[in-house]
Amino acid sequence: MAIQNLQVNLDDTTFKIASDRAAGAGKTLGQVVAEFLIQYADGASGSITTTYTIQRGDTLGRIAQRFYGDARKYPVIQRANNISNPSRIWIGQVLVIPALGNGGSPQPTPGLSPVATPPLPIPSPAPLPAPLPPAPVQPVPGGVAAKPAIRWVGSPNFNNRRRPDDISAIVIHSTANSTLQGVIDWFNNPSAQVSAHYTIGKDGQIVQHVQDMHRAWHAGRSIWKGRDNVNDYSLGIELVNLNDGSDPYPEIQHQANVALVAYLVQRYNIEVDDIMGHLDIAIPPGRKTDPRGYDLHRLQREVDILLGR
Repeated sequence: MAIQNLQVNLDDTTFKIASDRAAGAGKTLGQVVAEFLIQYADGASGSITTTYTIQRGDTLGRIAQRFYGDARKYPVIQRANNISNPSRIWIGQVLVIPALGNGGSPQPTPGLSPVATPPLPIPSPAPLPAPLPPAPVQPVPGGVAAKPAIRWVGSPNFNNRRRPDDISAIVIHSTANSTLQGVIDWFNNPSAQVSAHYTIGKDGQIVQHVQDMHRAWHAGRSIWKGRDNVNDYSLGIELVNLNDGSDPYPEIQHQANVALVAYLVQRYNIEVDDIMGHLDIAIPPGRKTDPRGYDLHRLQREVDILLGR
């Protein structure tokens, strides 16, 4: 199936309005135009396009199985939504589900169970080997933690601190989603009105959304040691995790967090007991549960060891 490139001419006012609406929906302007053309073409041919909101556990293959009865037809959905990498989808993302050209609206089949005799059954993945026990943390020479590798991705959602040098706490969060790219996209959406300074993926990759000197919007209503508005004086670190108490934090992700936190603790002279979870600072108590299932005491202990304290 060939992909056609089109040029669309818009006046400045229309372009600004369309861009803002697309950003509010978490989409690019190109995706919106493509969806409109797909719906327009389907309407002309007598078929109807529907939409589907991604749920936990979904893949494009499972969605194709649900609507088309064939998981191998996932490229139809991938092309209709301009998805470059079929593994980069996230919970809450709205997909266009085009008809297959035989008229009528695609209808989900009841449940998600596969057909009784699929033409090409997908083999079960081989069981993963048991994880190795974590290696003991060793103090760094001279107690000086090196800056880990960090990729800058940016975010428009920040403002100035009351005092740029007032950084005295670190707040650990869970993202409540399953992909690093999903977090990057959400924090780059101006209508989200949320951000953090850093996010760490399950593969240990660290990205930075907001400069340390600026005030990210991660803590909400909060208090720590009698001082409210924790955003004013903290750094926020997000860990990609569903925050359901079952989704694991891989060891490589934890070790990346230890390295980042140790570097920040040393750079800003932060006390280890001022490393806390979002649940520890939220007002009212119980408003937040993240980072659910993450061992904050282990993080504090290993940062101390790494810095030779």
